[in-house]
Amino acid sequence: MQINHQKTTKLLTRRSFYLLGGLFFINSFFINFDFANAQSTRIKKAELLSKKIFDELFIIISQNSSENSKRKSLLNLFDRYADVPIIARAVLGSPWRQLNQNERSNFINAFRKYLAKKYTAQFSEFLGAEMLIEKSRDSGGKAGIMVETRLLMPGSAPIKVGWQVSDASGIFKMIDIKIEGVSLLTTERGEIRNQYSKEGNSIKKLIDSLLNY
Repeated sequence: MQINHQKTTKLLTRRSFYLLGGLFFINSFFINFDFANAQSTRIKKAELLSKKIFDELFIIISQNSSENSKRKSLLNLFDRYADVPIIARAVLGSPWRQLNQNERSNFINAFRKYLAKKYTAQFSEFLGAEMLIEKSRDSGGKAGIMVETRLLMPGSAPIKVGWQVSDASGIFKMIDIKIEGVSLLTTERGEIRNQYSKEGNSIKKLIDSLLNY
């Protein structure tokens, strides 16, 4: 009995091709499934964080307490849920690289206190609102996840609020809020850099002005 080696080789090659193709398809399916599952988990975490921030913010602005007490509560909220060092570095820009460690720490501290003072009154406009999550987008990079929500306001039109959440520092934290498309990060970048210029590019004077806001 003679074996046609050429025919057998072609058959084995074809079978090997189909086998490898099948394995590749199965592997790709599970990789894509794992990626989609991981992305879904990230989005859920971002949405939970956004909801938690809003709920605690609502409690703060609803308090029958002094403005100073509300500011302290908001400051505590920032410390727990916002990546203030990342935000502070982003708003200051290139001058950040010229600061020593002590100056950076002092600027971050002054900036967080400035934010709490400035936004206590502004966030009070959300009093009585109900938050609905509409959709979320995962950039897959340092920009993190944008959680798009709509605040249903009693007696007025809904407000669109986007919560930018990132885990670039190792844990999910808020890095920006967009109200009707206006970014807090972008707004403060303009404010801080303008003030820095007014202070003669002196970080010490900028820090003093933020503390005295």
